[in-house]
Amino acid sequence: MMKDEGHSLVEWVAYHKHIGFDNICVYTNNCGDGTDEMLIRLEELGWVQHFRNDVPEGKKPQPNALALATQNPEVTDSDWILTMDADEFLSIKVGRGWITDLEERMDPQASAMAITWRFFGANGITDWNPGLVIENYTRAAPDMFKKGWGVKTLFKPYRDMKLGIHRPHIKKAKQEPANAKLLFDQLWLNGSGKPMPDEFSLSGWRSTKPTLGYKWAELNHYAVKSYEAYLLRRVRGNVNNKEDKYNAAYFALFDRNEEEHMNATRHAKGTKKKMAQILSDPIMRELQDKALEFHAKRVEMLRSSGEYDQWLADLKAASEIPLEQLDEVLFTQHLPKEWQEKVKELQAAGIPDKKIAKMIAQTQTAKKGDTRRALLEAAGENAEEKLDAHQLKDKSATGDTLDNPFMNTDAAAGLGVPLMNERTQKIALAAQAADPNDKDAAKLLQKVETARKVLQAQKKTEEPAAAPEQAVVDINEPAPPLARIVDEVTLDASTSVESPNDTVPVASAPDEVAAKPKAATTRVAPKKATPK
Repeated sequence: MMKDEGHSLVEWVAYHKHIGFDNICVYTNNCGDGTDEMLIRLEELGWVQHFRNDVPEGKKPQPNALALATQNPEVTDSDWILTMDADEFLSIKVGRGWITDLEERMDPQASAMAITWRFFGANGITDWNPGLVIENYTRAAPDMFKKGWGVKTLFKPYRDMKLGIHRPHIKKAKQEPANAKLLFDQLWLNGSGKPMPDEFSLSGWRSTKPTLGYKWAELNHYAVKSYEAYLLRRVRGNVNNKEDKYNAAYFALFDRNEEEHMNATRHAKGTKKKMAQILSDPIMRELQDKALEFHAKRVEMLRSSGEYDQWLADLKAASEIPLEQLDEVLFTQHLPKEWQEKVKELQAAGIPDKKIAKMIAQTQTAKKGDTRRALLEAAGENAEEKLDAHQLKDKSATGDTLDNPFMNTDAAAGLGVPLMNERTQKIALAAQAADPNDKDAAKLLQKVETARKVLQAQKKTEEPAAAPEQAVVDINEPAPPLARIVDEVTLDASTSVESPNDTVPVASAPDEVAAKPKAATTRVAPKKATPK
């Protein structure tokens, strides 16, 4: 999916053609720099296939493009599929770094590989067009940067599939046992070629510490590029129509420059060779020049604006934030609406953004830790051995937690639960289609039982404590006789006491009293009306 990527389009196409992709299909929408015209010409020259993404009113560009691609045989009739954006470059670390080198090493039974992102930063570059992406942006996040553990999936097509941003899904996965089982039976690998947990094929789009793998492949994610290139993205907008997505907080998260990662640069020579082939066409050369001119004019507008210096200063300040302080950066785009509204309330009350960010991070860690602990314990695992120390931390140990307004929200209670519920439902459905004579059926049924225990444990922790019963007084009815009130109170009090067997039994109540519904033992006097 692309929009206004004409300044870097040729490199992206040339790079992926060089490493072995033979059918690049691109959807575009509302391009102002001629990206769509460039792709049309590239299609005429045999480099790509271009499709228009005409987005209906009220729809988002990216999901709409994925829906169109799901129904497009030019996409689905492929041996392997990888859904990517224009700021993502597949980096293969084995062999010559070609797609065939990766495929040859994969288990022949594998259906998919979950390839983890690596965030690449601006590398201190300001200019919007310094040259090749793969040569200029070579500094990135370390392996253990958990916030960057999203995946993109290289997979073999299958029946009833639905393309997703990070991974494929299957139609009617929650209704059709055969479809749920088809997903469950798939063998998924991580970026090191190691098998992923069985249930990952059902849902999930992030690596975890046990499933992380970077040895064979990773996805270079150049989400920010240079400072000016990032400012251009703010002008251009984004594929999901998120308001103010490209702010300084987003930049702080994605501008990671802790380590040097040079693997993609080994393809620079081959990429340049293919770029030269593409641009040897006079029409393509002219179209690219127009795209570069379009963006150059926008940059000049940014530079001449009264806000440019402040924007640049904000980005450079964000760039200095170390990994260990990212929990103090208030990044709200990914938050549920309930939390976004609460953030606004706290800001209006004068609470600093840094403190709000720490509250959110604390809540996420605590609640997700609870979910993971329940899952592990229900499966008979030792949570202390499997979870990180910060996930096991007592939530009441820090004073901030007790005053954390995010901790008791519905969104907090649901952290980790939707994914667990979805997997449980699909596993149970898949079990219905399992052949009892199949050697894998026992494993599937065991997972169903484990997941059911987890959900039961989760449900118990979520059930609110029963509210104390209260007497209800109807002011339109006449008050009962005093004698009846005394009799009922005495009866309730005496029958609620457990006496030894050798004591005198409680006397029966009068018939007229026994026939009446008893009031609760906890009685609340009606409040006096507030004077007006």
